[in-house]
Amino acid sequence: MFEECSRTQLRVKDDEMILPRGITGFWSVNTAPLPLLEEKAFCQMCYSIALENGGTVTEVDTDTAIRNFYSAKLSRYDQSVFLLQNIHYPYAAFAQRDTSGGFIWISQPEWLQLPEGSVRFLSPSELTRDWHDLRGELSPEELDQIHYWNPQTVGEIVFNTWD
Repeated sequence: MFEECSRTQLRVKDDEMILPRGITGFWSVNTAPLPLLEEKAFCQMCYSIALENGGTVTEVDTDTAIRNFYSAKLSRYDQSVFLLQNIHYPYAAFAQRDTSGGFIWISQPEWLQLPEGSVRFLSPSELTRDWHDLRGELSPEELDQIHYWNPQTVGEIVFNTWD
């Protein structure tokens, strides 16, 4: 059974997430682009989370020229985590940097408590899942980009660095 999709939740069919149209950041020249989630709201969320957890925001990157997400690094004592949020849908994730500068998905750190809100934090198991069965709403333009960039997981689609 489908639940109604708002921009605050993933589409769900029988407890399975479905990738919504526009999640990649690509669309047809014949359709209007999805609105961007406000950069300011992302920054406010990050600073609020850091403050509530006794930490600081040590890095913010909202340049989306070649990617479809905002990122921020939250730190507390000697611990840090990256928080990523898709720029078209309020889906976020926690990550660490890998040696090549990419991201490795991690669970919510124990030291980090999240406020109730409209952002949905995806788990590592959701992000590392194969995307093929979840593509029901992706546009032909998005599927062309996916074919070209060849992502293997949901996380590589929801948080991509395709140009």
